[in-house]
Amino acid sequence: MRLASWAVCGSLLINVAFGLVVTGAVHAARPAVANAVAQCTHHAPSAPRRPISGHYLAAVRMGWAVG
Repeated sequence: MRLASWAVCGSLLINVAFGLVVTGAVHAARPAVANAVAQCTHHAPSAPRRPISGHYLAAVRMGWAVG
C-alpha cells in the first residue's frame, strides 16, 4: 500500500511539473509571436472577415467539418 501512495504522489508531481513547463513555454513564446506579427508589414491586407455561423462552429467542434 505504501508503494501505491508513492506512485500516485509521484505521478501527480510529474504531471504538475509538466504542466508548469508547458505553461512557461507558452508564456515565453507569446511576446516572440507578437513581435513577429508586428514586424510583418509587407503582406497585403486581408479581405474583410465575414462572421462565422454557429452551425459551422458546432460542426468544427464535433469534428464534422472537413477543411
